[in-house]
Amino acid sequence: MTIAALQALIDEELPGIPRHPAPRLPRIRFSAKDTPMTTLPVPHPRPTDPPPAETPPITVGALIAWAHAHTDKTVRRLGDEAHLALGTLRIRHQEEQELTKVSAEEAQLEERLAEVRARKAQLTPKRRTPARDYEPATVRAWARDNNVPVPAMGQIPAAVLTAWRERDAQGGAA
Repeated sequence: MTIAALQALIDEELPGIPRHPAPRLPRIRFSAKDTPMTTLPVPHPRPTDPPPAETPPITVGALIAWAHAHTDKTVRRLGDEAHLALGTLRIRHQEEQELTKVSAEEAQLEERLAEVRARKAQLTPKRRTPARDYEPATVRAWARDNNVPVPAMGQIPAAVLTAWRERDAQGGAA
């Protein structure tokens, strides 16, 4: 089966399906000077000749039914192959249409999810760090100077902070 024949079958079975056009081939112009004439030119039909009768094109379904009923095994095999190819093309076409629809729905959902997340970020209260009334390095230096045990890193114990805050009342300001 030629490509043109398969394309004609598809056109009859599934009309209106957009396809890429065939590639354009460059036209090369020749003149009589370019090629020597070795045969006589082909005669054109005379205007008095009746035009050839055109037969209406056969539908794909009728053509496949004809092939299935044919006595020649090759024609029956070609009919089976064409039937299978058209069925496969129908399935593939449906899958691609569904994939296009699902992809569009996915894009809409992702857009909506981005909107919801942005609104959630607006409504979520900001976490605030409590304001300190002390500088950790100053408290540690005071504790070392006054022989109060304090870790070199990490959180300063509440007892050390209480003692540091009461230093003015005791007269131990550094």
